Amino acid sequence: MHNRVLLRTPTPYEDESLAGYLIRLNESNYYSSPKWILQLAGLHINCRIPLTNSLYEPSTLSQVIQVSDEQLKVMASLPNQLVGDVNSQQYAIYKYAKKLCPHCLTESAYCRKIWDWDLVTACYIHQCVLMKQCSSCHKNIQWSRPAVTRCRCGFDFRTGLAQTATFHQVNLSAYLSSLEKSLATVQISRD
Repeated sequence: MHNRVLLRTPTPYEDESLAGYLIRLNESNYYSSPKWILQLAGLHINCRIPLTNSLYEPSTLSQVIQVSDEQLKVMASLPNQLVGDVNSQQYAIYKYAKKLCPHCLTESAYCRKIWDWDLVTACYIHQCVLMKQCSSCHKNIQWSRPAVTRCRCGFDFRTGLAQTATFHQVNLSAYLSSLEKSLATVQISRD
């Protein structure tokens, strides 16, 4: 058993992304960057994160953040798993190209799993284009940031102005969201 665990481990939201959950854990535990959590688990950014060690032992990440490997897999599920060409034992966290909806963050401060999907460019709930850049420093939104709602420059994403999405962007995002919910249901029923 791994002896390093986080002091605070809030329960993940049903539709929360693994990368977003690590940001939220970072904030809850007063770290300056979620990279610290990966380091506690012996992992690094910009590489694939193993979600299981073996059939008999939980992954180191699971042990550090106190979330089961099964839950990690659900949080890490992406649409390419629908066609089965991905190794479901690994998850990649990338430094750049994170997207978010300022309105969703205002309602509840966590990162939705659907935002990690490449094809999703809009929030179908608020019918706005997902923000990819900070409105203040104009840099791409990074995964390694101090808080779910704040850029590294200090800007609060919840105050950002999002553009209105097109009809097609909204419909595609709504359709993919329904697929994501189906995928999570299938994943849970398999486990």
